[in-house]
Amino acid sequence: MNKMPVRSQPNRGQSLCQTLMMHSFSNGTPAASAELLARAFAATARMSLITDAQQNILHVGNSFITITGYGADEVLGRNCRLLQGPGTDRAVVATISATLRAGDAFEGDILNYRKDGSPFWNGLKVTPLRGPANEITHYVSTQSDINTRRAFQDTLRFQALHDVVTDLPNRRYLEQHLARDRTDLQASVTAIGLINIDEFRRINEQVGLRGGDELLRALGRRLRNLTGEGVFLASMKGDEYAVVIDDLGSLRGSADIDDQLEAVLRRLHEAVERPFQVLGKSVSVTISMGVAFCPLDSDDILDCLRVAEVALKVAQRRRHDRQRWWYLAPPVIETGTQATAILMESRATQAEQTLLNQRFEADRLRLFNGGLSMYMQPVVDLRTGDLSRVEALARLILVDGTVVGPDRFLSFLDDAGHDELFRLGLDEALGCLARWDREGLSTRVSVNLSPSTLYDSNCTGWVKGALERHNINPSRLSLELLETESAKSAVQIAAINDLRTLGIGLALDDLGSGHATLKRLSELPFDSIKLDRGLFASLNIRPLETLSMLATLTQMGRDFKIGVVAEGLEDVRLAEAAVVLGVPLGQGYFLARPMPASSIPGWVAAYKFPLSAGMVTTALGALAYHWKFLRWESPHPLPLSACPLTDFMQRHTPQTSRATALHEQQHEPFNAPSTGGQQLQEWLVELVQDHATAAG
Repeated sequence: MNKMPVRSQPNRGQSLCQTLMMHSFSNGTPAASAELLARAFAATARMSLITDAQQNILHVGNSFITITGYGADEVLGRNCRLLQGPGTDRAVVATISATLRAGDAFEGDILNYRKDGSPFWNGLKVTPLRGPANEITHYVSTQSDINTRRAFQDTLRFQALHDVVTDLPNRRYLEQHLARDRTDLQASVTAIGLINIDEFRRINEQVGLRGGDELLRALGRRLRNLTGEGVFLASMKGDEYAVVIDDLGSLRGSADIDDQLEAVLRRLHEAVERPFQVLGKSVSVTISMGVAFCPLDSDDILDCLRVAEVALKVAQRRRHDRQRWWYLAPPVIETGTQATAILMESRATQAEQTLLNQRFEADRLRLFNGGLSMYMQPVVDLRTGDLSRVEALARLILVDGTVVGPDRFLSFLDDAGHDELFRLGLDEALGCLARWDREGLSTRVSVNLSPSTLYDSNCTGWVKGALERHNINPSRLSLELLETESAKSAVQIAAINDLRTLGIGLALDDLGSGHATLKRLSELPFDSIKLDRGLFASLNIRPLETLSMLATLTQMGRDFKIGVVAEGLEDVRLAEAAVVLGVPLGQGYFLARPMPASSIPGWVAAYKFPLSAGMVTTALGALAYHWKFLRWESPHPLPLSACPLTDFMQRHTPQTSRATALHEQQHEPFNAPSTGGQQLQEWLVELVQDHATAAG
């Protein structure tokens, strides 16, 4: 009877060399020769795991633990098949087995599953190691999580066709839309309109570049919400939007065409019929529009876009004496359409401006003379429900006790004012940590840092002095740098590196608000990123795109080995989706509102995480759960009775419904794109949108 091999169980300190030698002895074979070990180390320079000849795991590397979530003690002695699941392609598994039986190396992609059940595409390479007699003694595997590669391909395609500020289709996408096959539109008329914000430069001066971007996003959202079937909206350049209106009727009914066009334009104008809230200010805007009809026999549909540009200039020149906010380009003769009222921008009188300046000066004096208070907003670990850290947020306490947010005073501060605010806020935040330590609560704090403060050569000294003054370990402090205003100059980058030498953390704030690049993350030593709440702005309209962006950025954080915080989790839907998609940390009103620092210890003692692992209660959470498997063409891995969607479906649809049947299909193994899975996803998307409409 052959003696069963005794598998070595290396401890954490045991070297790979020791593992190989012990396994060779335990199998009754000679100790691995120097030549075998040399070949092993050459093959395992980027090793994820090593198995014996029967493919039982002997040793795992850190990359295996990071990618799969399994600890070494959980997998030693087990077969690598533990990573396979219901969506793993049986044909790929058979190919791997046949290749290894033939003594050859395998290299390819396979769908595997992490310990938590989430799927990932594994870029796998398995290399056999041979002993002195040319017999296979071990297999060495390298693994790489290539979800990012696939997700970034989708993201890059999206970014290539969308505006970075508004997330709307860009000019390139518009031109593709106009150049599409129009044979299905031969019986209808298409109109192209260009919309421009009047005096946008003056608005930028009023609210700053960041406020200008916020206004563009807000107007884009309103326009998108007001467009209907057959209307394509795009962001062109800066403050200009394009609208393509198809199916306006036949040429034989020109009056009908005018009526339909006016109805669409009247609906679009609703976007500016109430003011925008931008950085705490109420901003009213007016718009101008040039419109051109596209002849059905036009060889160059883009000519219509150029005609619309000319019409827009006419509308802008007539802005102060026109009857309507849009101008229709010739040769179409304008019929007597009803004039649309123009919302005229209210202008502050000189007296109002004087009062505004006086209020600002009073606020500034109060802010730097006892009126500053750092409110704290908890950041919660979405995996455990525990407090991860707090973010210190500046508040102005007026003499009468009124609490004023930063939108009222930040935009009026010059660089010196931002420096002073940082010094005072940092000192108070670290003082809170020291006080909580004495009360038995130990946590971390993050403080916002204006990029302009990095120009001051004393910046590092301020931080070091404050840490020493309050006896706080540098690792408990993180500075958050706004991504939209991030450091670019050599002076700022040098200051960041000096700060990092102190041992503090550095976070990139508002990632995804429109200007971030992977280059920024690779150049500066960030150890965490915060996902901008603006990522959720299109959630009700484009939930799948929002989930994709959230998952992609979370995966990017995992790949860069940096923390990820989802800001703006203002309701249970967003928080549940973040949990389902594996976002590590969350912040928002649903979890906790900003509060006085003195309230934090009591909040921690009483806090109960409002979500339950393995359960979905919202349509968005259900969509996120189904989507994360469908995107990798994987069935749901748990038994139907234990699937989080089962209880959700029972509460939202009859047991005999088509949606329930589609869900049951997701628990049947498949290795090809599932029509049923797509249909279930569409049903869940509609449910998300229906619930959003009902709620608001």
